[in-house]
Amino acid sequence: MSHVDPAPPQPPVVDGTIFLRRLRMATYGLVLFVLTIYVLEKFERILQPLFIAVFLGFLTNPIHRWLVRRGLPSFFAYGVIVTLVLLGVSLFGTLVYTNFAEVADQSKLLQYEKRLEDRVRDVAQRLPFKTPELKERFLRDINISPEDLAAAAGAAFGRFRDSTTLAVLTILYIFFLIAEKVSFPARINLAFGEQHGTRIMSVVESINLAISQYIAVKTLVSALAGILSYAVLAAFEVELAATWGILIFLLNFIPYLGSLVACALPIVLSFLQFDEMWKPIVIVVALIGIQQVIATWVEPQMAGQRLDVSPLLIVLSLAFWGFVWGIPGAILAVPLLVIVKIVLDNIPETKPIATLISNR
Repeated sequence: MSHVDPAPPQPPVVDGTIFLRRLRMATYGLVLFVLTIYVLEKFERILQPLFIAVFLGFLTNPIHRWLVRRGLPSFFAYGVIVTLVLLGVSLFGTLVYTNFAEVADQSKLLQYEKRLEDRVRDVAQRLPFKTPELKERFLRDINISPEDLAAAAGAAFGRFRDSTTLAVLTILYIFFLIAEKVSFPARINLAFGEQHGTRIMSVVESINLAISQYIAVKTLVSALAGILSYAVLAAFEVELAATWGILIFLLNFIPYLGSLVACALPIVLSFLQFDEMWKPIVIVVALIGIQQVIATWVEPQMAGQRLDVSPLLIVLSLAFWGFVWGIPGAILAVPLLVIVKIVLDNIPETKPIATLISNR
């Protein structure tokens, strides 16, 4: 019997269509990403209040369920919620306007400038080496003219006007979202069929539960941080204590960075305001202590478990939405990332991407 040598192994055949399909998908993804940034920036005045309205909708869902469980009809429960939102926006607008008028006072700003100059001169005199040029250059750079004050006040007023417009549009969106919510499940079933409609509503409920829990807990701990910080600042009679309390409440919605920035401003002001160094030092310890206790103990206890999202992805989401929409975008960054993760997790083709986003 003749011996037959086995055929040499053949090199794997590279399917060019698979490579082209992946290249096409990557190209489409890049184009979609660039187009998304363009649309978000171009239609910021329309989309930003819509996203904030959805954010508030998630926030009010637990309140609505609580009112319905207490026997209040669903329609009246929504009426109570809208009334509470209107009262909250009005109160917040009044507080912001009052504190804005105090901050924009020219004599107050000149007073801060004078205190800063005194602090710089005091530090320069205590240094073991002489720095006359550096001191004079710094004092010249921080000099504030009346024209600069007027420009700053005008810019701040423009921001306040834009915020008022944003609040009005947000309230209008909330009305329409409430009206749409009643008939939304039925229309989903009509559009996609009962089987697919049930699956879609299951995803929506998962998003609703996760975001509502996150926003409710974040609102409570942010309010606690703002109230306690205001109490500390008011006890030491730090100027603009109410302003800093509101700012700490708002910026605490921004993970990692928000609380640090919010606490830094009143700390700097306290060093300018008081001649005794022990007062600002106590304020520093108190404010940082409040933030640490809330972040490491209170918030995890209230949330039950942390969001299943990678911290790196949270930071990237903060950078992206902060770049696109500023502070409102940074506040919305985590809820939007959680929504994307839940949607991807319920689609078989994108489930690996959801796993990469998670913190497992």
